[in-house]
Amino acid sequence: MDRNPYVILGIPFGAPRATANAAFARKAQALKRDGGDLDRMTDLTWALQRISVAITEPATAMDPYRIPADPQAFQTGGDEAPRQVAAREYLRYLVLARAAKMSLPPP
Repeated sequence: MDRNPYVILGIPFGAPRATANAAFARKAQALKRDGGDLDRMTDLTWALQRISVAITEPATAMDPYRIPADPQAFQTGGDEAPRQVAAREYLRYLVLARAAKMSLPPP
């Protein structure tokens, strides 16, 4: 599938029909104000129709694509955030690389 109806409507994956209807109405009104792009309106209509025949169990669906596939993958846990751990490891790498280039002064 090349297009994702949830992305087109700007709603979370697995959102109910009522949410899709509201997003469709909002985007369709904005299109009308901007002069009405027929191709964009066709995309919105397609997206709303696809969500109408939506997946019954969104948690197990493999199609359409979702970004991120697992939102919890970006949540940090524990005492240190992954970014802090990565920064500490990179700093250690830089210090060791610099130390390898240095020579000790004679005693």
